[in-house]
Order: sequence, then structure tokens, then C-alpha cells
Amino acid sequence: MNSPEYELYPFELSLNRIKKVWGGWPGKIGEIWSLSGPPHESFILNGSLAGRRLTELVGDFQQKLLGKDMELDPREPFPLLLKFISTGRNLPIQVHPHDAYTLENGLPMVGRDKICYILKVKPGGRLYLGFKEKINEKKIREAISGGSLHHLMNSILVKKGEIYTVPARRIHALGKGITFIEIQRHSDLTFRLCDWNSKTKRGDDGVYQMDEALKVLDFNPISPKPIPKVTIDSEENRIEYLALTPHFTLRRLFIKESLDLPLKGSRFVVYTGLRGTGWVRWGFSDIYSRIQPYQSILIPAIPEDLYFESEKGVDVLETSVPYLTGESLRQMMGHEIPSDSIVGLGGEDYGKILKGYLG
Repeated sequence: MNSPEYELYPFELSLNRIKKVWGGWPGKIGEIWSLSGPPHESFILNGSLAGRRLTELVGDFQQKLLGKDMELDPREPFPLLLKFISTGRNLPIQVHPHDAYTLENGLPMVGRDKICYILKVKPGGRLYLGFKEKINEKKIREAISGGSLHHLMNSILVKKGEIYTVPARRIHALGKGITFIEIQRHSDLTFRLCDWNSKTKRGDDGVYQMDEALKVLDFNPISPKPIPKVTIDSEENRIEYLALTPHFTLRRLFIKESLDLPLKGSRFVVYTGLRGTGWVRWGFSDIYSRIQPYQSILIPAIPEDLYFESEKGVDVLETSVPYLTGESLRQMMGHEIPSDSIVGLGGEDYGKILKGYLG
């Protein structure tokens, strides 16, 4: 990079590959963390700030980096965490606590909700999400004792390209043979109820916290459905709006040769390579960042145009925290996306919230 006049610029982030006993990639790699604070913290790879940790960047440039009116919980090193996951076997059945629980109990992390975007799936790959019918603690304990807890849950035969929201307090488990990207709040608070078909209270990741899980668990039934995408086609490129919740906004960019993308600068944006390779240029500068699968590029909240280019085509996931009272909804309405379609991007969990912002 030859433009020292830029205090902040697009940051290429390091990857962290993590082995898991259930890992589905060669060498038992189960997770690839693309953007994260501790414990598997991202480092800056390019430019004058190369070698700095993500938390250092936030500490020095919080408002300039994150954007307008962004308030970061002191327990949260960054507003989101991005990781790719590949399952070689069924994962434990678990639940994440919500903010109210973490505050009441003085826990050092925020509550945890997330979105799962399915990238690949082998035949029979399933997501177990929420209860099929209203349940109680007694039935859950009996099912765990009998190794049949998953029978009480919705069993979804997932497909490539589907997106599911997993709010805090919702019981869930990931079946084997699924590769997906998980967009979540920056927290690793997880209460595990049991391993697959296991009557024990121990598993590969340690002691299960059934009593704590039952304190936060939502016992109500749901009928989970994937979020319907909203597609904007042009002659050369395609943009898919994937999801919109109070914590996350997701789009996928299908770039054939080139794409000009103006940014308002009210929020940081992260671009993560999904397929193919290419480059993104920062405005009219000579700052170029390479786009490749799994790697993320963090764009600071500065008004600037981005120019994407790729010889053979590249698919990129765009992730950020929405500015629901500002440009997030205005941008969609500017593309003439109907209000009902915008509400649909929140799914059954967050659609009512979006409807309230739309009036």
C-alpha cells in the first residue's frame, strides 16, 4: 500500500483454522474463523497497521471504524463474529443465553444469537431447530435420560443457499455433513444439554450445563422456515439480500467482471469471499485488497466507493450491523423492494420488528 494519507483503509484479516473432534474438513478442521476478537483473534495483514490486532483497532478508532451511533457493549470486542463450519458428525444439542440472563448473572459476555447460511450439504444433512410442540422441563429431562431429545425438535432437511435465524434461548443442533457460515454476536456462551443419543452428562467439549440451559430455554414450539431471499438482477451482476435482523444485515454479491459499489459510511462493512477470487479497490486510490474464499476484508465506516473486479467471477458475502433508522431500510426502498419483502428478510423471529420500523 502506497497511500499513507489514509488513516483507515480496507483491512485484510487473518484466518484461524481450528481442529474439532467433529471437524468435517481434512485434518479434522471444524471451524475457520474469518473475523474475530479473542480467543482466536484476527490480525491485520496489509498496510501501515499490519500486525495490529482487531481489538487494538477498535480501541484506537472505535467511532471512525464502526460507524454512526454504534454503541459497543464493553463485554463485546467487536459487533459480530464470522466463522465457517463443517460438520463431520452430529454436534451436541445446545442453547445460548440472552442478554438479560448474562446481565443478571454478571457474565463477561453478551447474549448470543446467530444466523446460519448453508453453503454445502451432503445428502441427509439436517438442522435441528426449536421444539415441535410445547414442552416442559420434565419431558426434556426424560428425553435426555433416554437419548431421544432430538425427537422433540424440528428436524429440517436443509438445502444449499438456505438461511435460518437462531435467536438466543432456542434449542438447536447441527447434523453431520453440513458446511455453512455462521454470523453471530461476539460471544461463546453455550449451554449444552446432551451429546447425540447420549445418556451421559459429558461430551467432547466438557461438562454439559443442563440446569443452566433449562433456565434460559424457550419451551414454546416453532415451525422454522428459511428466510426468503430478495434478488436484484442487472445485466452483469446479481445482488441477493439474505437477511436483516436488529444485529445483522447480509447480502451476497455475484460479480461477473466488475461492480461499482458506493458506501455511505454510516456503518462498517465486511466482505468475505465465498467462491472465486478477485480484487476490491478503495475509491480512486491505489489500495487493492484480494478477495478469496474464507478471508474477510473489513471496510471502515468512511464514505467511499468500492470497485470490485474479477476475471472469472467472484461471490462475496457482505455483512454489517444494520442502521434501521437510517440507510439500511432506505437502501432497500431505493431498489424498489416491497415492504413485505423487507419484512420477510427478518423471518418469523424478527419480521415484526422490521415492520415496526417501516411504519
